[in-house]
Amino acid sequence: MKTYHHIPYYGEHWDIPVIAFDKIDGTNIRVEFSHKRGFYKFGTRKTMFDERGEEFGFVVPLFKEKFEEDLTKVFKTDKYKKVERFLCYFEVFGEDSEFGQHNFEKPFDLMLLDVDVYKKGYVKPKDFIKDFGHLKIPKVIYEGTLDKEFVQSVKNSEELEEGVICKTVLKKRKGGEEMYHCKIKTKDWMKRLKEKDLDLYYKELNETEKFEHEPG
Repeated sequence: MKTYHHIPYYGEHWDIPVIAFDKIDGTNIRVEFSHKRGFYKFGTRKTMFDERGEEFGFVVPLFKEKFEEDLTKVFKTDKYKKVERFLCYFEVFGEDSEFGQHNFEKPFDLMLLDVDVYKKGYVKPKDFIKDFGHLKIPKVIYEGTLDKEFVQSVKNSEELEEGVICKTVLKKRKGGEEMYHCKIKTKDWMKRLKEKDLDLYYKELNETEKFEHEPG
């Protein structure tokens, strides 16, 4: 089961149209669906689990309660019913979740981040909103041009918990299209991370510097 791809920081592309979604601070979960077996595989980025799993086994009944019925209906519509299988990517998070760490004594929730269509790739951002927006997906923060002004507005935000994930469809040089994701973190989140985990902070900082540069 394919893991969710690593999302780089902004800076590789500028002045492109994007849709920016609220970035949820939790743990990434993957769930596989086929028309023959329904939702039958569950995992984090690194491991697989079932309902008996000690750490994330609770996600299985949580998913069934909040998403199974409605997602199945979407996959059975004319648009998707001929697709062999799908990979759904979620974020699981709780009241005290921060930097991928959780208080397992507190209630949890799930958010649908992306859907990967077998042999076709991720559902395009506008289609994702149209086809899955009636489910619990991250809030759309912005729709417009990825430029320095928008990046700074996210960095300086006091309302966002972590930052945003920007999504768009890029044209390939030799034809065709590919999905592009990038992330922007707030200064406040980086500050809190530095206080919490200095090693992880410098890892994030190095990645930021790797991609960050002026447009042009």
